[in-house]
Amino acid sequence: MSELLSSHATEGYDHEVVRRVWTLAQVIPGNDPEVWRKDEFGAWIHRADYRNRHSDYGWEIADYGYSRRSMGLASLRPMQWQNYLDFMVAARNQAVITADGLRNTRRLL
Repeated sequence: MSELLSSHATEGYDHEVVRRVWTLAQVIPGNDPEVWRKDEFGAWIHRADYRNRHSDYGWEIADYGYSRRSMGLASLRPMQWQNYLDFMVAARNQAVITADGLRNTRRLL
């Protein structure tokens, strides 16, 4: 598994890792889980929009083990890209983007 995770900083994660991390996102009844899910903060993410920061539904893979010795796949989570940036840059565990019906919206902190 470590070889699948090794190049993520510059090239993204291996296809198999992306697939596995996608399955960790919340399944929402009435939506195709292969296409639509929600991140842990309740923001919509679209499977095809991995690493697409031009989409409201784009997502990244957050590594909760980044500050410690790598925990491998167990430390990875799918996260809407704006939540991901907030997580990485501000080091906060609060979401700024969450779902409002079928759209994502910025939540005032």
